[in-house]
Amino acid sequence: MIPSHYACRLSVLSLSLAAAFSAQANDNSAIETIEVTGERQAYRGEFTHLQSPEAVLEFDAELIESTGLNGLTQILDMSASVSRQNSLGGLWDSFAIRGFFGDENVPSGYLVNGFNAGRGFSGPRDASGIERVEVLKGPKAALFGRGEPGGSINLVTKKPTFTSSSAFELTLGSRQHQRVEADVNTVLSDNLAGRFIGFYQQEDSFRDTIETQKQGITAAFAFEHNERSSWTYELEYAEQEIPFDRGIIALQGNFDFMPIERFLGEPGDGPTTTMVHGHQLQWQYDVNDVWQLSSALAFRQTELDSLSSDADVSPSRQKLYLDGQTLTRQHRSRAYDTDQYVARFELAGDIEAGGFKHHIIAGIDYDRFEFDRDYRVARAPALSTSPTNAQLYALNIHQPVYGQHTPPTPKPVVVRQQNQWATGMYIQDQISVSDSLQIRIGGRFDWLKQTTDDKIRNLSAEQSEQHFSPQLGLVYQLTDNWSLYSTYGEGYRLNFGTDHQGNGFEPNQSESVELGTKWSLIDNSLDITLAYFDSEQTNIIVADVQNPGFNTAIGEASSRGVELDIAGQLPGDAQIRFSYTYLDAQVEKDSIDTGLYVGIKAGDDLLNIPENAASLQLIKHYKIYDKNMSAGIGFQYVDKRLGQRGSDFYLPSYVVFNLFAEYEVNERWAIKAQVHNAFDRKHYTNSYTQMWVQPGEPRKIQLSTSYNF
Repeated sequence: MIPSHYACRLSVLSLSLAAAFSAQANDNSAIETIEVTGERQAYRGEFTHLQSPEAVLEFDAELIESTGLNGLTQILDMSASVSRQNSLGGLWDSFAIRGFFGDENVPSGYLVNGFNAGRGFSGPRDASGIERVEVLKGPKAALFGRGEPGGSINLVTKKPTFTSSSAFELTLGSRQHQRVEADVNTVLSDNLAGRFIGFYQQEDSFRDTIETQKQGITAAFAFEHNERSSWTYELEYAEQEIPFDRGIIALQGNFDFMPIERFLGEPGDGPTTTMVHGHQLQWQYDVNDVWQLSSALAFRQTELDSLSSDADVSPSRQKLYLDGQTLTRQHRSRAYDTDQYVARFELAGDIEAGGFKHHIIAGIDYDRFEFDRDYRVARAPALSTSPTNAQLYALNIHQPVYGQHTPPTPKPVVVRQQNQWATGMYIQDQISVSDSLQIRIGGRFDWLKQTTDDKIRNLSAEQSEQHFSPQLGLVYQLTDNWSLYSTYGEGYRLNFGTDHQGNGFEPNQSESVELGTKWSLIDNSLDITLAYFDSEQTNIIVADVQNPGFNTAIGEASSRGVELDIAGQLPGDAQIRFSYTYLDAQVEKDSIDTGLYVGIKAGDDLLNIPENAASLQLIKHYKIYDKNMSAGIGFQYVDKRLGQRGSDFYLPSYVVFNLFAEYEVNERWAIKAQVHNAFDRKHYTNSYTQMWVQPGEPRKIQLSTSYNF
């Protein structure tokens, strides 16, 4: 990255922090206090738990902070419907929802305040600044348009309030874990408030030679123009240094083949660096007492630069398959840059028509995504040519000597500029047919365009698509606290890349039918959802057998299962989040995998998808000598999962327990403790092949102290 860019951006951050602390120091006693009534979420509407014909599980800031989780992937582990996928050596968040995932060569998409904000290469998302994580299950193309085929993840950020406050937290932990976080909320005038959240974290890993460092800031301003009109602006900036780490090797399913601590890359490659720089501007206007207008603009820029050395998976080049100790490695470089522009205009309200009450959401949005990709690889010659260990860029996995061989120079494989434009119009009408029955009808029409400039093949391609995505839903409320629902939805997303003729692929599509029941118990403080779903996904990218070296979009998969989510307050001042999912997810059409070029048969399991998964977070609050204290326990169970396509290699099941507690020393000062993987269970979270297996983290202890004023 150009140093002047760093200087410019860091100057902006410094000025923002200086303004925050300056304003905090001012005497605000004369400022009239205004309470922000809360921000309406775009696309969602305002429906109670029982009125909504969909399954949603939420994790709020209180739970996230209590458990000591500071990464999006770790937060999503608390939903049994979400499964970890290939994170490209830890460089990004990658997950499947209800067994389905999108393009495994790019990060999984997620939303931030309804914006598509997870498509770039900003590194794993930090939890600072997150007020709530919403797991929206089932395809959402009828409203959101773009998203992952099994559902959507929406992050709701922390907003300014008109009460000045500050909080600082210091955390120390195992393996030199050090983290400091600050949250400053300040009242700048009688109708303007600002909030500034910053963090810095560094730590070693249980993996040899691995260190990570990250820092970032979010700055938000809320302007209450008048009783009907309000504005919100948010800035996001973060940088990370993350070593590329493909994990360990479990040759022929032997998970004791090597220690989980052993690093098989090359420390001399240095860390992968990621950067994100984003802006969001939202305006909300109450047209009258029943109609609200919401409009928004966003820009987000990301960068990723990486050198990596990792195991070659090709049997024709991999010497480890022959002698069990000499690892053939490939040397790769990546330079990815993305720019994204988003605009949204939405109107929501109620009308009476035809003798029924209609809850209407209607809008139009625009999304432009520019992806500049430079990917280069240096691979070893075939073993049949009797190459030397230097030519194999080899490493002895039992006695590694790093830096022994000069890294080969990567050659261009993909040098491509790809741009996507999407304009969509959507409408949803939830009709109150009676006091008990509601029907949801909705749809979205998208105009999509994609251009690809392949600089290696010297080819340019343009693709235009028009697509209608419907949704149907029904809710029947049996009693005041019990309802039944059913829903049908579709998902739709453009596939990256081109086929052998240089044309864009057919878009990836999914559809799902869902039946469920919901309860709101204990004075509506405990929500329970039980759901059955049946989904299909088509136009998955697979290898083109008729044109070797190219891909085609003909893959198909299915996923069906049962989910149970319980969230809320229990008697005795306790909180619970419980999630269980049974999944039957499999391939539906014979094909060839694009990465390993192995055959995939109809009926094969989908990669990294467990048949059973469960998660529990239980927190109890106490009073000790008139001081508040809480203690909690969490566990995660993950069933065995296919770890390599076209094989019988499976990752073993595991159960991990976490413990956490907090004690308020006084009104301002609190101390916390968390023990992750309390029983130090060896486990493996995901893999792509038996040569790239990600071990889970051993026991980790964290101690925190926070001060509020």
